[in-house]
Amino acid sequence: MSGVGRETKKVRTAVVGTGEFGRNHARVYRELDGAELVGVYDRDEARAEAVALEFQTRALRSLQEVCELAEAVSVAVPTVAHAEIGCRLLEGGLDVLVEKPMAVNLLEADALLEAAGRYDRILQVGHVERFNPAVVAVEPILNRPLFSKCIDWECLRRAASMWK
Repeated sequence: MSGVGRETKKVRTAVVGTGEFGRNHARVYRELDGAELVGVYDRDEARAEAVALEFQTRALRSLQEVCELAEAVSVAVPTVAHAEIGCRLLEGGLDVLVEKPMAVNLLEADALLEAAGRYDRILQVGHVERFNPAVVAVEPILNRPLFSKCIDWECLRRAASMWK
């Protein structure tokens, strides 16, 4: 049977961290047909309120409230807090998209992976900039060598001494 005429259930999403990246996640969730942005959370309540107003959603007051209202969440906080917040949200039953870098070190990355496995949740690391048209356009230029390789340092030293 085809899905024509059937309504698709929207995934209830939230964003933790409402800086520049978090604001972008909120915007995208607001625009996605398959997502319902249920709220944003930031420890800076004024910033959370501003982003919530901009994207017609709620400013949530705690990570607990995020866990109660959402099914999936983007973590867009400073990298040093990725593991702590990500693990709490996974434990709270949410699927988590964490901005890159995933964690500050391998130990914290492993903690996120372990929590995702223990609570049977999805953990994903965001790499959206990889598909940004501006980044794609500049990549061939950035990957082109700008300097010639030094073939033989001794040869270059001798040549320099001849010019004295």
